[in-house]
Amino acid sequence: MMGKIIFKQRGAISIFLAVLLLSELLVIGLGISFLAVSQLKMSGQTGNSVVAYYAAESGAERCLYEARKGTDECPFSDVALDISLECTYTTTYTTSTDMANITSFGQFKETSRKVELAWAL
Repeated sequence: MMGKIIFKQRGAISIFLAVLLLSELLVIGLGISFLAVSQLKMSGQTGNSVVAYYAAESGAERCLYEARKGTDECPFSDVALDISLECTYTTTYTTSTDMANITSFGQFKETSRKVELAWAL
């Protein structure tokens, strides 16, 4: 009688250990897949970041061109580029007695980048 009870307990312990081991493997697998998905999302936004940076740089170059020409047409707001309607830039131009500063914000989809130019007058 005692042998049957021990045999039944061994089976229960084996099942418990198997379930515990499979649970640990599931948690590890889910953690790895979560990290992989988040890395894929970040790498997908890298392209958006580059486009937003180039939009900001385009705005800064245009503002610098207008500033060097001596025109007052430099502050631009939400200028759409030819690439698509989702790509815009906004610039501000400020001067003080000895410094000039251009700040340009480029935006593409939900990503935005900033370029700032400063020089002595």
